[in-house]
Amino acid sequence: MFCKECGNQIPDTAAICIKCGVSTELAPVLGTGAAKSRVAYVVLGLFLGGLGIHNFYAGYTAKAGAQLLITVLTGWLIVPLIAVGIWVLIEICTIRQDAQGVQFS
Repeated sequence: MFCKECGNQIPDTAAICIKCGVSTELAPVLGTGAAKSRVAYVVLGLFLGGLGIHNFYAGYTAKAGAQLLITVLTGWLIVPLIAVGIWVLIEICTIRQDAQGVQFS
């Protein structure tokens, strides 16, 4: 393998370039973190999905806010609650990554 900075040949297992000291690892992308748990996402969706808590957990704040507002403002009506319930079920079955694109673990 070759150093991305100086072009010096370095071993494949090296953490830094011996010549220039630059890390051989890719720089972390801002906003990415550890993978969130898929089990936690599903459990939050099943028990608190109408309030959008599972989407807050995954970083989808706009969807979470919409679910929360629909439930709080129209919670006395049956049809919006059923619609949010179906929305939540579809999400917990189809969403496989958080808002930053990191796959659930």
